[in-house]
Amino acid sequence: MVIFFYFIMMQNSITAEENSVFGNINVYPLEPTPLSVVNFTVGINNNITVDDVRLIVRECTGDMCFAKDLNVSMNYSYTCCMDFYETQIKLVHKDVTQLKYYVKIFNNDTWYISNASILNLSVPGNNNPLIISENKSTPGFEMPLLVLSIVLIIVFNQWKRKSGRKL
Repeated sequence: MVIFFYFIMMQNSITAEENSVFGNINVYPLEPTPLSVVNFTVGINNNITVDDVRLIVRECTGDMCFAKDLNVSMNYSYTCCMDFYETQIKLVHKDVTQLKYYVKIFNNDTWYISNASILNLSVPGNNNPLIISENKSTPGFEMPLLVLSIVLIIVFNQWKRKSGRKL
């Protein structure tokens, strides 16, 4: 019983410590499209020493995710009272509908992992303009009429020569 209680207390202290490490993870654009570039920024409490910050992104279609995660190092930036780390990634699959991502921070031989988040992608529609032709005729319909006219003129001229008539 004591071991179980100790495990629960340890679990809660890790969660509380994790929440004090991470700030918000901001994503821009808010609804990226497949194959686009996405910017990530994470705030980190500046009271800790950070050895490495990594962004892990999975491209998914519904519940199925591609096997290879994007594992990218984030670059340091400082503003006012918080350290920021930022990076951008280029999405590599064209048929994805969402991103699942989290951030890992390496500090004092320990990896701290943020909660995973899901970002829905916007699927681009058919943005091709609809072209309405002013000419209502069927394309290529003129060609058979032209050929038929030429054939009729030749046949008429042949008939006229044979009969010797003049018009």
